[in-house]
Amino acid sequence: MSTIDQAAPAADTPKSVPGHVIYRRVLAERTSYTLAAAGMAVGPQLDDSAWSYLASGGIGLGTLAWLYAKTKNPDQSLGVLTRAQRAIPFLTAAGTYVANLITPGFNWWEVVAPAAWASLMGWMAPLTRSAGLVLELTEQQGADPGKPLTYTEFLAVKWAQATGDGTRLVSITPFRADRPDFEAVVVAQAGKAVPAFTEVQLAAAFDFPVGTVKMRPIQGSGPGRMRVVARPTTEDTERTAEGLRGLWETAVAAPGGAAPGVDLIDHRAEPHRIVLLVASPPGKEIRLPHTAICSAFGIDDPSRLVIETDGIRQGVVSVYKTNPLMKVRKATVDDLKMDEKGRITIGICHDGKPARMRLWDPGQGALRGITAGVTGAGKSVLQNLILAAEKRSGVVSWVGDVQGGMSLPEAEGRVDWFAKGPVETLLMLSVAHAVMKYRERISNEMKRGDFALGRPWPLINITLDEINRLLSHPDEAMRKAAAHLIADIQKTGRKVGIGIRLAVQSLHLKDLGDDDAIRQQGKVGALFLMRTASSSTKEMGLDGIAPAGFQIENIPARIYENGQIQALFSGEDDEDGESTAGMAYMFLDGRAKFMRTFFAEKVDGVYPDLIALYGEDPPNGLTEGEAKAAQAAAALYGVRHTNPYADCDTLAQAFADAPGSTPAAGTPAPDGDSDGDSGEAPVPFAGPYADIPFGLANDPGEEPGLQDQILDLLADGPKSLKELREALPGFQPSSVSNACSQLKAKGLAKTVKRGIWQRADS
Repeated sequence: MSTIDQAAPAADTPKSVPGHVIYRRVLAERTSYTLAAAGMAVGPQLDDSAWSYLASGGIGLGTLAWLYAKTKNPDQSLGVLTRAQRAIPFLTAAGTYVANLITPGFNWWEVVAPAAWASLMGWMAPLTRSAGLVLELTEQQGADPGKPLTYTEFLAVKWAQATGDGTRLVSITPFRADRPDFEAVVVAQAGKAVPAFTEVQLAAAFDFPVGTVKMRPIQGSGPGRMRVVARPTTEDTERTAEGLRGLWETAVAAPGGAAPGVDLIDHRAEPHRIVLLVASPPGKEIRLPHTAICSAFGIDDPSRLVIETDGIRQGVVSVYKTNPLMKVRKATVDDLKMDEKGRITIGICHDGKPARMRLWDPGQGALRGITAGVTGAGKSVLQNLILAAEKRSGVVSWVGDVQGGMSLPEAEGRVDWFAKGPVETLLMLSVAHAVMKYRERISNEMKRGDFALGRPWPLINITLDEINRLLSHPDEAMRKAAAHLIADIQKTGRKVGIGIRLAVQSLHLKDLGDDDAIRQQGKVGALFLMRTASSSTKEMGLDGIAPAGFQIENIPARIYENGQIQALFSGEDDEDGESTAGMAYMFLDGRAKFMRTFFAEKVDGVYPDLIALYGEDPPNGLTEGEAKAAQAAAALYGVRHTNPYADCDTLAQAFADAPGSTPAAGTPAPDGDSDGDSGEAPVPFAGPYADIPFGLANDPGEEPGLQDQILDLLADGPKSLKELREALPGFQPSSVSNACSQLKAKGLAKTVKRGIWQRADS
């Protein structure tokens, strides 16, 4: 390979020039070295002169000063090498000449040294090579002679000039626009294999440091195609990747290792991440134990290791320098706008890609979902992001905050229905069920089997936060009703555009009304597993949805820059770490993604940033036909913003005072009840749901003597339900409420106002 062929830039912008220009520049440079060498040999033998010392010393010191000025910025990367290359002839010539001057007499090496210097400089041609010149392509080579080369074209030309064996550099992809690092594919001539280049040859082809250019096989391709990875500015990361490759073979894949038999197929190094492509042997299911691999790699922060599999035999292992989700930006309005596929962006995945979820699926209709996480895990921020996106996307949002409105205060007044407490949440579910039956009837009449967004109804999404408080309520009737309604909406609401999401602290059946159907149906949609309190919650969350071989690690409350153990050893306080609120494993469409929701700052107990995302427009509501779907449903829907039942303790009292309350099917109203308010369940619970006890006339049994004792207490005058319960400590609170409603149904008692009872004959 001639010096002319090698003349090309190392870091400067390439300049496309004709071949004769490069030839003339190299010839002139070599001639100058020859003349300079003659002067270096003869000059010291002449009479001593101060001018010789001043000239040689000035050249050397001046060159050093120029080199320092050009390279003192550490961000210049390869620019430092280019400037140093240009300084080589002047520094070495000055040093050789000064050495000849200060040596007394004549020595044979005073001639050999300049000759050797001229030969070396002539072979290197450092000035021409650093000038940014590249051989101009001709029209036959597929380039415009007058158009400057791009960086990828320049690399292809460099490869062709350096090898000359007919191989081509294709699919060139720079890693970053401001760095020379790239990867590409080398393609040999048909029927031939790519030659086995040494590290020196690969580095010389691009003028990169030795060891920074690697050639590896391509999975699924033969010897005629190889992958080239050049990382002159990130060689430390590449060396780390090579070290991990060795650890995988010795500590992971070897017999007795973390994942015996799982081979490392390929790896890729990025500035802050090393990606490993692994596969189990044919016929074996992939198993990648997270904790064991962390131990093999010496990783003390498990969040730095992320494992993803295809569920069969291949997997991708990402190793990060630090936790990739330490800092996440705030959400924008554009993030929350639903696209044509029903998706919104709620955060960032570990690899920097947007974390998207669906508000609905055009192919399936409304969706279900469950979010599980302990207090402080970030459930409220996630729910608010989704609700704000629904409001901006034309979705009708109904929220049941079973904690009395304390879990999602930002949503109050910004969604169509914000139900506080267990009773009002259950009433909201009853209306949702009535609307669902109305939509089913109309859909049957229209002979349509699936939901179409906005034709004719909007999408309704129901969010139930802290739903475990309702599904494990002390009142058995409320538990049974809530479980029945939630499960039925989960099963059949999809086709008529009614979705339902649950937010819970755990996935234990005791917190879900002992109803496994609710848990399994919720996991069919989007499942978010945030920081949990037990490993059993993780296992229940993964069951049936996680890809084979996937293992989840519990998210700690805080993460530390140097790891948890180092923090414990150094005595740092817990507050010194970074909170993991918002970090979650998102299971969607059969894939598991480690992500974090967008950042939101809490001020005085609320999130102002999230409130702003809701916007100022009024929330979306039902159509007129849906609001009139049933008499009782319409009445309850009409008073949804007044929260009249938020303070009720039992469903019986709420139904007794509910506007538009009517007797259950087949139960006549008692004589003398002119307003038809019998205290029975409203229409949504009549008919097919009349067998569900709500503590009214169809209660499975009565407490002996309870009704008589209540009448005796009411003989002294009206009393509140609370006073009656305090006066009857031997009975369950729900039994007292049920007995009052039964007395009202018999015409023996009545309500003065909500929660206040008196005898009917008073």
